[in-house]
Amino acid sequence: MKSQECGEVDKAGSSSSSGQASLRQNRALATGILMCITGLLPSGYAFAAVVNEGPSNALVEGRRTTTTQCYTDGTAKIVQQISMQYSNLNTFYTIGTEGYIGISVGAPGDIDGDGVVDMAVGVSRDDDSGTNAGAMYILFLQTDGMIKDAQKLSNLYGNINAFYSLVTGGQFGYSVTGLGDIDGDSVVDLAVGAYADDDGSQDAGAAYLLYLETDGKVKKVVKFSMLYSDFSTFFTLEASDRLGTDVSALGNLDGDSLSDLAVGADLDDDGGLEVGAVYVLFLQTDGRITNAQKISALYGNFGAFYTLYSGDLFGHAIGSMGDIDGDGVVKLAVGARGIDEMYNSCGGFFVLSLETDGSVKSAQKVSMLYSSFSTFYTFDAEDYFGTSIN
Repeated sequence: MKSQECGEVDKAGSSSSSGQASLRQNRALATGILMCITGLLPSGYAFAAVVNEGPSNALVEGRRTTTTQCYTDGTAKIVQQISMQYSNLNTFYTIGTEGYIGISVGAPGDIDGDGVVDMAVGVSRDDDSGTNAGAMYILFLQTDGMIKDAQKLSNLYGNINAFYSLVTGGQFGYSVTGLGDIDGDSVVDLAVGAYADDDGSQDAGAAYLLYLETDGKVKKVVKFSMLYSDFSTFFTLEASDRLGTDVSALGNLDGDSLSDLAVGADLDDDGGLEVGAVYVLFLQTDGRITNAQKISALYGNFGAFYTLYSGDLFGHAIGSMGDIDGDGVVKLAVGARGIDEMYNSCGGFFVLSLETDGSVKSAQKVSMLYSSFSTFYTFDAEDYFGTSIN
């Protein structure tokens, strides 16, 4: 996920949130200190944030990484940049040139059980055992946003290679989301996108389910692609579909007590060239897919509400909103950064109310021509509104 809420840490350091609830649920959290992480630009920084005492929400968002303390009105109190020059990341690892640390950022929860929310950061162009094979960093944070320990997950670190070899150019780590404790071992697990993976065909894409140990290493990995898991039982990926452009935990959509997963494929060609799509994957505790629903111009009832066009890039960003209006239906926000309303690639996004089978119950488009967004602001050409969502 390009953006994710962090969990809450109280004065004593006890965790009161797994970090999975969406910021858009707009909950008033109990008093305490909130950890949040904000990404910036693609050359290799990360920021984490600690939010001041009081009812608040915190945000983790996208490129380069930074830790920031914020007051309840959203203004910054303290900012801690995490990079090779700042914080103590270089105590543990060295970031290579154009590694793109911070291309994705997530706060999956308290992995090591110390009462402080930890951080997952993507480095999609890391070159461990292959150019742009990609990597993830698990950063164990202190309450001031500094790193007390770190674990890299790549072809060379973290035990991933005991299960799969990350392919050259696959860009593992382009997206990430916390899934909660899938297997019941009291340790949170991750989903990670690798949109340029070549399983089945070039750039068809893939996503990984990582079962974590408390030290951040993986104890098990499940890959979702045309060659692994049972994804191909339900749908076929074509060349350049780019499955894994974003990933988002949906919560328990189908009522089986397990968190389900949404995965974007922004260059899917249903209904036109590079229109885009989203897959809803219903998971078992071992990572097997029990069912799947595609949402696109041709599947999942989306076409009953809106038409998608060539180049919309629907699914480039996705984010679960939970049940924001209390009607018992999970909402999913889906970015379509290539929408051309009024201007070329000004962008937009959709809010989808989902049925328990993953199909669309209702939809609302937010763009220059739909909803009331233009009452407040105007887009310009190539603004790419909808590039990231939480």
